[in-house]
Amino acid sequence: MSGDRTPRARALERALYDSGLPTCWAGSYAALRDSRALERAVRHTAASLALMPAAYRWGTVAALRLFPVAFRAVTWTSPHSASPERLRHGLGQLRARPGYADVLRATTALALYGALDGTAPRPAHPPLGAVR
Repeated sequence: MSGDRTPRARALERALYDSGLPTCWAGSYAALRDSRALERAVRHTAASLALMPAAYRWGTVAALRLFPVAFRAVTWTSPHSASPERLRHGLGQLRARPGYADVLRATTALALYGALDGTAPRPAHPPLGAVR
């Protein structure tokens, strides 16, 4: 899904980066600390969100726009500059809040799947019996 770079997906990528959520993912999950893996995660998440029905997508964008405020409310710091401990703490606190629990669960799962995009080795030759 990371090849889907529609204008809607690009706008969602920007919303994700602006929210600080990718910084939280990188601080919380070793699989997302590599910048290439994090970029794949953001692209995959944005492309997936771009396919959601409009009402769900708008709600998710609203939650992303409010994420820095919500994060600051529970940690007293910005998600863009928080320490890894504060990032994990803030995500843990927000996962317990109605509304953010579902958004964080869904986006984090998409991000982790997205980090795997393109990492599986491709065979040098097509499998035996494959149609060319």
